[in-house]
Amino acid sequence: MAVGIIGLGRLGAALARGLGLAGFGEVYGFSRTAAHAQQVADQAPGLILLESAAEVLERCDPVFLWMGGPQAAEVLAANTEVTRRRRTLIVTCTSELSAEQLGSRWAQTLPNVNLATGEGGTLVTWGPGLTEAERETVRGPLRAAGAVYEVSAAEMPFYSALASSGPAFYARIMETWADAMADRHGLDRDYCRQMVRQTVAGTVVLQDGDGIDAAEVIRRVAHPGGSTGKGLAPLEVEFAATAEQMLRAMGRW
Repeated sequence: MAVGIIGLGRLGAALARGLGLAGFGEVYGFSRTAAHAQQVADQAPGLILLESAAEVLERCDPVFLWMGGPQAAEVLAANTEVTRRRRTLIVTCTSELSAEQLGSRWAQTLPNVNLATGEGGTLVTWGPGLTEAERETVRGPLRAAGAVYEVSAAEMPFYSALASSGPAFYARIMETWADAMADRHGLDRDYCRQMVRQTVAGTVVLQDGDGIDAAEVIRRVAHPGGSTGKGLAPLEVEFAATAEQMLRAMGRW
């Protein structure tokens, strides 16, 4: 199965890198900026660069058209003949394209940048009429670079705050916590940030490995009357309100 990526920006490049890390089969890519495309290829073993979007569409199925709405629409309009002739399975990362523009076979995704590490998360909603085999051709590359979450089109904007936007939120929260300690006590910021990242990574592994939720982690860490429990008290009261403010600020809810 030859997989195509048109658009090697933040998300397309992340997918290319993740597939390279996984040693995934044939992967072809195109970017309008040749120098940038070569930079991505240097970081994505196995990525074969082509000279046009048309070449990718001729060779590959599915094709991850991971560009903004106007740019993706331009590519599709310029290549209508090939996409209709081949009934190319187009995988977008925008909701701005109509079914008429996308053709008979399509899926919409919202990925995150963690695909580059092989630990990504991608939301997927399916276009009408796709067979299970066709869906699997989309799942395969995405699973090679992380987890796949199949959701409805109506749910996708809500889940995007957790998965697609998530890396930005979680990175900021971790850094803020590390910097609060560093600045309060004159400690090295980078050292504190490294410590927080490792602790968070280890906590995720612990939860997954032992199959436990946050309450059980807290039970294992906190002692009655200890500093951990005292620190959790304001967090439990105030962070829920902060989360609600974040959702309102994003303007989708």
